[in-house]
Amino acid sequence: MSEAAPQEQRRRGGRRERRDLRTRPDHEMLPSLTGRLPLTEPMDAEQIARIDSASLDILEDVGVVFRDDIALEDWRRAGADVRGERVHLDRALVKSLISTIPSTITLHARNPDKSVTLGGRQSIFVPMTGAPYLRDLEDVRRAPTLDDLATFHKLSHMLPAMHSSAHHIVEPVLLCFREIRQNVASHAIFVTRMSDPQPYTIISFANMLMDRP
Repeated sequence: MSEAAPQEQRRRGGRRERRDLRTRPDHEMLPSLTGRLPLTEPMDAEQIARIDSASLDILEDVGVVFRDDIALEDWRRAGADVRGERVHLDRALVKSLISTIPSTITLHARNPDKSVTLGGRQSIFVPMTGAPYLRDLEDVRRAPTLDDLATFHKLSHMLPAMHSSAHHIVEPVLLCFREIRQNVASHAIFVTRMSDPQPYTIISFANMLMDRP
């Protein structure tokens, strides 16, 4: 009797352990993909050269308008022909700048084991970005909120097939705008920017929130 009990306990423990292994979530990230199929060439070399030449003609002769002082100064330092807000790019300069781009880059994660490489034949999976609407669990199509954005990023972070949670999976714009208007008296306005802010843009946004002309 005393010998049978430990054996039965071991059998129960073995079954419980196997069940726990089956039901335990596995969040280990799957490896990225390395392409092995031959590349598809929809155009021949002459057609590609014609498109390349035409695009460089536009950059040289027509130019590109940049309404940003920092971007204009960056182009001046790079050697571009800056005329007011219009930047004309010599084809030799363009090709020289392109040659400085590395063939691969590494996205470094906080956990080095989850860092991934981009470029060459390497591919990773990320969620889509910028969806203006979502369909919730009640089957209602609506504008997303900041809480929805946080939820989608949490889900993306938990999926083993996703190598990055990307940037903004949904755009919490319209509903978020209404929520800000309701709470503007007690909440600060946080504005993200790519470069120096245009003062009139921020002032106009604040006036809209406060229903001012």
